[in-house]
Amino acid sequence: MSKLVMLNEIRNKKIKNNDNNIIKEDVNESYITFMEKFCKFENEEDIINLNEEIIDTKYEEKINRIIEKIFLLDNKTPLIDFINSIYKDDLCTNTEIKIIRNSDTANKNYKFKILRDVSYEFNILAEDGYRKFEYEIQFQTNDSHNIAFTVARNDLTINCNKIVNLNKKRREHQSNIENDEKKSLQDYNKPWLIMLNSDIQVPDVYKFKSDNDKDSDYEFNIFKSWKYDFKRLFQDNMYLLFPMKVFDLKKRLSNINQDTCGKDIVKDEILRFFREMNVYLRKLKESALITEKDINEFNLIAIDLLNDFIKEKNNIFIDIKKDIEDKLKNIVV
Repeated sequence: MSKLVMLNEIRNKKIKNNDNNIIKEDVNESYITFMEKFCKFENEEDIINLNEEIIDTKYEEKINRIIEKIFLLDNKTPLIDFINSIYKDDLCTNTEIKIIRNSDTANKNYKFKILRDVSYEFNILAEDGYRKFEYEIQFQTNDSHNIAFTVARNDLTINCNKIVNLNKKRREHQSNIENDEKKSLQDYNKPWLIMLNSDIQVPDVYKFKSDNDKDSDYEFNIFKSWKYDFKRLFQDNMYLLFPMKVFDLKKRLSNINQDTCGKDIVKDEILRFFREMNVYLRKLKESALITEKDINEFNLIAIDLLNDFIKEKNNIFIDIKKDIEDKLKNIVV
């Protein structure tokens, strides 16, 4: 077990900020539940949470297939831009991308797993001239309130240490990198946990040691989708995740009091989501990053995720489903 699995009484420990009389949670306390849902070492027993909602296997498989679609677009530019955003690999837009299933090459030597319950996985092989990378993608969708996927990078480039990446050198020069900034660039090599939604407190970076391997630090970066609106995803070239913002929409819809709120409020919330997403999709098309076909694909993925949520309901959402579909036709060409 990790040293961060602490005694239960820490859960209730609070630190009072005397300056503004705000009660703040202990930093360690915030991440106990996170550690229970994620982070696993080889041969470590799974933590059984009797209170955790269990998702039907067929439903879980369907969610996996829907999320996978964002990686399978014919246009690989959104995927390449996403990879470049998190790993700064400077892959060219004409990089050859292959989806590989059941691969044995990437990151199989890790003693540590970010996801405790991997429900689906595949690898992305990227070949850009002399450079070759493999990115291992894993999903965890067994908890509908904490859906996530991971990206782990493996550099397969051989005997190219003397070849200079001009784009990388130019970026380092323009940024006037100092020692601490160089460390931040090295951080991009760590695996990433992409959290699509969550009902627990999640850190920005997670670092810890195993009792069985005290000489090694295990660390990964964390991306919190709910902190990024469409504008920021657009600005950071992470627009691949546009359809995944449906998980934020689902949370807002779940919080709507259907007894006091009318159908129009629910419809307006859904239509506002798609209008905003399509504003930025149109901007991407104007920049020649995506095509009209891609716009339709992004919308269909988002609609598929939303439909699964609506099917769970037997009340107001079912009643307005047909009306929403008719209005979406005016938004989604």
